[in-house]
Amino acid sequence: MAIQEVIKYDVDNQTLIYKYPKEDFNTLSQLIVHESQEAVFFSDGQALDSFKAGRYTLETKNIPLISKLRNLVSGGVSPFHVEVYFINLASMMDVIWGTPSQVTVRDPNYGYSYSAGASGSFGLKVTDGRKLLINLVGTENKMSVQHVQKYFKDFITTRVKNHIAVELGKYSFNSFNEHLNEISDGVGKQVEQYIADYGIQIFNFFVSAVTINPDDLAQLKKLDNSMAQKRFEALGNRDAKVIEAEGLARSRQIQGYTWQQEQQFDVSKAFAQNEGFAGNPANMMAQIPLAFSMGDMLKDSVAIGMQSAQSASTADSQGKTCPKCGTVLSEGMKFCPNCGEKVQVQTAVFCTECGTQIDKDARFCPNCGTRRDGR
Repeated sequence: MAIQEVIKYDVDNQTLIYKYPKEDFNTLSQLIVHESQEAVFFSDGQALDSFKAGRYTLETKNIPLISKLRNLVSGGVSPFHVEVYFINLASMMDVIWGTPSQVTVRDPNYGYSYSAGASGSFGLKVTDGRKLLINLVGTENKMSVQHVQKYFKDFITTRVKNHIAVELGKYSFNSFNEHLNEISDGVGKQVEQYIADYGIQIFNFFVSAVTINPDDLAQLKKLDNSMAQKRFEALGNRDAKVIEAEGLARSRQIQGYTWQQEQQFDVSKAFAQNEGFAGNPANMMAQIPLAFSMGDMLKDSVAIGMQSAQSASTADSQGKTCPKCGTVLSEGMKFCPNCGEKVQVQTAVFCTECGTQIDKDARFCPNCGTRRDGR
């Protein structure tokens, strides 16, 4: 029986688990573990001693589990038979995944159920070599990324299918590209929990593409176009109503009352026309607040009218207006200060007895008959 003296990792970095081909060693053998690796000794289906990166001389003091199991003699050269597995702890990137069949998704906007498939990629890393060895290794000599995909294919895709339907159902069919990050996070978190039980960490889980059945996609687009047309028509009706409302608002503003006052006026008018209601004293008392409201409206309208009349009176008191441009002229102006038009100046004449304004050429006052001096 040949005794192996040096135990080390002799394959490429894409291999996750490598079983050393020899199984017979002694306590003077050298074990070499590279960076980002872990070596685990296996015997009779049990994971025994493990080693991180470094160089080790196998002795009874650093292989206590093997020593106990094999009853190795301390201080001497003791042969023993075990299996040695090297575990690659480096991160593996861009592992491709995809749903082998389509899932049923219900669109939240249109209530239409359709078939869709998804695909993407993820990264993985071994976090617990012992757990992975106990669950998966069996009689395999090594385990590459392809082996992991093989072992976990049904496991991962079954859970992806369950969760991808839920995540896709949160968004309408035409907005997937805007929410791929949210969909990826939602599915990835669920898958990571299951895979962690096998001593493997899944990270950077991405949903990069969603494929919808062509017939379903055509039906969804038809529903989307129909909905868009309805929204357009509703928007047009809304714009017409807005224009009508703005016109009524301008009309009320010009006439000097508000929408609330218009409602009060209509209610008051209805009460006044209801003879049965008005004949009841209790109902008459109920109309008093409405009457006050009506009075307030009339008062406001009268105030507005008085303001208009006052404005006109003010303009007249300031003097005549220019016949060409309408500028108000002060008393005694002979030319318009705005356009230069010559103004016919007429001096007002008043009766000396009663003060009535009379024509400048009149000889007698039309009010009291008093003769004008010099006429």
